[in-house]
Amino acid sequence: QDLVMTVNSQGTVKAKREIALKTEIAGKVMAMNPVFAAGGQFKQGDVLVTIDPADYQVAVKQAQAALASAIANKDLEQARSDQALKDWQSFGKKGKPSDLVLNIPQLNGAKAQVKAAEAELAKAERNLSKTQITAPFDGTVLSKDVDLGQFVGVAASLGMIAGTEVAEVRLPLTQRDIDKLAIGHGDLTTQPWVVHFQNEKQTVDGQLVRLEAAKDPNTLMHYAVAEIEAPLAADLFFNSFVAATIEGQSLPGVYAVPSAWMMANDQVPIYRDGELDILDVTVVHKTDDFFYVSTGLNEQSQVITTPIQAPARGMKLRLNTTKDAVEPQKTTEAKP
Repeated sequence: QDLVMTVNSQGTVKAKREIALKTEIAGKVMAMNPVFAAGGQFKQGDVLVTIDPADYQVAVKQAQAALASAIANKDLEQARSDQALKDWQSFGKKGKPSDLVLNIPQLNGAKAQVKAAEAELAKAERNLSKTQITAPFDGTVLSKDVDLGQFVGVAASLGMIAGTEVAEVRLPLTQRDIDKLAIGHGDLTTQPWVVHFQNEKQTVDGQLVRLEAAKDPNTLMHYAVAEIEAPLAADLFFNSFVAATIEGQSLPGVYAVPSAWMMANDQVPIYRDGELDILDVTVVHKTDDFFYVSTGLNEQSQVITTPIQAPARGMKLRLNTTKDAVEPQKTTEAKP
């Protein structure tokens, strides 16, 4: 049979992105999107909260006026500089006029004032844009901390939001689980490690994306992280507890030999031409019930299912041909 290695674990569904939505400016809450309530869902770029923009609109107009004044002053100083050069040339003076004669320091100061005014205008416009607080990603509102008419300061919390595109589940794994799945550290997205999550309602598929580099200091367990796309669309809510089955590597064409039929040192007793033969086999995986053998057996192998005291190669055997003898599939029971 083809064997797919699986490991069972469990965890809690968490949003991959969960942030506190905060203000960058101070002001009164003037408007709120109806979806900005616990459970409301929004798209990236949606305006969730609007701060009163009146003061910031005034600041923009003041910055625009200051910039216009600075530009006019620069043009005046430029005209004076140009006129000074013409006067120098018209008087027939030789040599290059000094910067003071050409009004260069005053002109450079006027240009600097223009740049400063442009910066102030950009800052005022940026502050005005911050009066509309937009969603940074597709998500849902976990909690709301403000309401209409409330005054908020800089860095005030408006509420908690979480992204709905991807959820994460941290799955505890033992070292035996790690070895069984042959999971390496770091990014696992190049390998299709499928994870089946199940709660009381349905099963949802996800993918293992990484193995955390540090063990838990209390339990000394490894933690792998799996992702689930669009969890809310699949009726899988955040903070839900789920059972997980991780699919590891596939072992094609292996023989599942019951543990009771095996001998020590990965050997299998075989009935061959009336005698006992002992085969050395390659066991690629074992559980409490089965040993999975990749090489050493074939479909014609007659595995002895009867316990034999002191087995040795060449021991004479007789097949049990009675009607009540149990004959497992592709095996023949034998007695010494």
